[in-house]
Amino acid sequence: MTTKNFVFWLVFLAAVAVFARSAWRLRQYLRFARPENRFDNLAARLRQMLTVGLLQKKILRDPSAGIIHVSIFWGFLVLLAAAAEAVLEGLHPALHLNWLGPLYSLSTILTDLFCAFIIVATIAALWRRYVQRVRRLQLEGDRIEAAVILVTIFAIVTSLLLLNTARVRLGTDYSWAVRPIASLLAPILPLDHTAFEIFWWMHIVLILAFTNYLPYSKHLHVLTSLPNVFFSPIEFPRQIPTVDFSAEDAATFGVRDIEDFSWKTLLDGYTCTHCGRCTSVCPANQTGKVLDPRQIIIAINRRTMEKGPLLLKLRDWADNALREDLRTAARQLLRGKRAEEMTELERTVFETVFSDEERAIWNRRLVGDYIAPEALWACTTCGACMQECPVNIEHVPAIVGMRQALVMMEASFTEESALLPNVYSNLETNAVPWGGMAHADRAAWAEGIGIKTAAEDSTMEVLFWVGCAGSYDERAKSIARAFATLMQHAGVDFRILGAEECCTGDPARRTGNEYLADTLTQQNIETLERYNVRTIVTICPHCYNTLKNDYPRFGGNYHVMHHTQFLQQLIEQGRLRIDQAELDRVTVAYHDSCYLGRYNNEYDAPRALLENVPGLEVLDVERSRDRGFCCGAGGGRMFMEEHVGEKVNHNRTRELLATGATTIAANCPFCMTMLTDGVKAADQADRVRVLDVSELLAEAITRRSNGSASPAEQ
Repeated sequence: MTTKNFVFWLVFLAAVAVFARSAWRLRQYLRFARPENRFDNLAARLRQMLTVGLLQKKILRDPSAGIIHVSIFWGFLVLLAAAAEAVLEGLHPALHLNWLGPLYSLSTILTDLFCAFIIVATIAALWRRYVQRVRRLQLEGDRIEAAVILVTIFAIVTSLLLLNTARVRLGTDYSWAVRPIASLLAPILPLDHTAFEIFWWMHIVLILAFTNYLPYSKHLHVLTSLPNVFFSPIEFPRQIPTVDFSAEDAATFGVRDIEDFSWKTLLDGYTCTHCGRCTSVCPANQTGKVLDPRQIIIAINRRTMEKGPLLLKLRDWADNALREDLRTAARQLLRGKRAEEMTELERTVFETVFSDEERAIWNRRLVGDYIAPEALWACTTCGACMQECPVNIEHVPAIVGMRQALVMMEASFTEESALLPNVYSNLETNAVPWGGMAHADRAAWAEGIGIKTAAEDSTMEVLFWVGCAGSYDERAKSIARAFATLMQHAGVDFRILGAEECCTGDPARRTGNEYLADTLTQQNIETLERYNVRTIVTICPHCYNTLKNDYPRFGGNYHVMHHTQFLQQLIEQGRLRIDQAELDRVTVAYHDSCYLGRYNNEYDAPRALLENVPGLEVLDVERSRDRGFCCGAGGGRMFMEEHVGEKVNHNRTRELLATGATTIAANCPFCMTMLTDGVKAADQADRVRVLDVSELLAEAITRRSNGSASPAEQ
């Protein structure tokens, strides 16, 4: 063993020890969070890690940035073999990889080529960030770190290319090695043995330094992105955190601090790349609200890094405490107790273990000191942030979890969310979010059109779940009537629940009142089971998503369809003859509902229905399908005020109006309300109609059948 090898052993073992300690520390922080099983569906998770993680599927949704990142990512995967060989050389001069033969030739060729790709990609990344100044990359506090990382990557790759060039020039390269770019550079660059040693050490030290810097930087995602993708939901994350109200030892409900998150949320914090893709598509952020999804995740990670060491210190103290009562008190503190909640003994332990500065850190509030409550209430839960995130971070469940604590633990509301207590009171009293509505009037919209309730006749083909808007909102009632007309036209044997139908709980659940949502859910399931309902169709995507994705957790398993899906099914079965309908020439700008499209991946059925109508031309807007822009009503925002920035529905409506369409088509009563208000605000109500897809179909059929007015016109 040479002196070089001896020095390398010391450096290498020290670097490995430091990295192992950092990795252990990060792993321990995750153990303080709430447990959650993310080890199901292993085959599907591996496929997802392959497509999203290794093949970078979501990165390429932004082609210009995606190509740069893919070049660097795949380049580093290829260069792992070269890095491993450099480490082997450091351990012993006789260790190398040329025994792989032709595979070694392929590896060295790819190494040379990807060195060039990465050099070009890092220069392009620096250009985008510091010359073009792409808006989403201009995060305060990231400028210096990003430059350091990109320059370090550039230096790692350049040093590798130059040390390989020196090998070729000196004639000391291994057999089977094929280095096309190094061979081109070798006659030009006067590199000697000293240059080789300098570049070799430079390459090794930079790799070890970079690896040990990762756990303390935003580039920790280099290590955690693949695990984070593996543990993310197989499909779009539709569900929010559950709350176990039956747990006898439950001290808090919702998320007040990092201990209340699941470990996956803390892993999300480790994995955030600060790329800003989530922020660039967030409807609240893009209309001037305080919400920045990226900053939410960064704040969670910052809190984890500040409080994590305190939790470790307290746990170690508890493990070594001699008295059982002191150990018990310390473990109670590990559950995230605040100073005002501590018993006398717990306070004694708290003051014994921590310094004044550490106690101040402990007592900071996640919501308040790190995250503004206004940011949480600005969220429409549209899910655009999660759709765009290249590493599958789950922003919305984290936000709703913090809302749960604000509502159920603190009854804390902002100026914009101040109306929610009234909404909860209405839901508790009459099972409808609006005040002044009688529960007995739920079926009033159906009077005179021959619709039976399940109580009158429980034999049915399908249950029509009308929803609160369709039952009470004057504009949405016409959607319910239009859809009912179409089902009657197709000969569908359907029923409604009438006064037995309650709100699904969506407004309560998405705004954080999980207790009320659970109550409504269980009440509805009891009613549905009493009538042995198995197939449900609804005009509301919020009801659709809740019945389909939330109710199974409570034992309510049904075949749930959105009315556009059901209508398309009727057409395919030949029961509804839309092809016989006729309309005057109409241009339609179609708006995708977030809870039908993004949450449930249904984009085609509404479009197929519209395209079946002769004389109707469908115009897609730029932000459509899985890139669609929210109307602003989701996440309970339908029942809140909006005073800050531009109104989300105005922004969306302006885009739809820019198509020049004479009709805006929607598939959601909430979207209908928001877009109608947007059209009025733009002073376009005389020129542009806002209709549900079913209203357009009913309008065509009723005019064809008997020349009468459509339900929408009625």
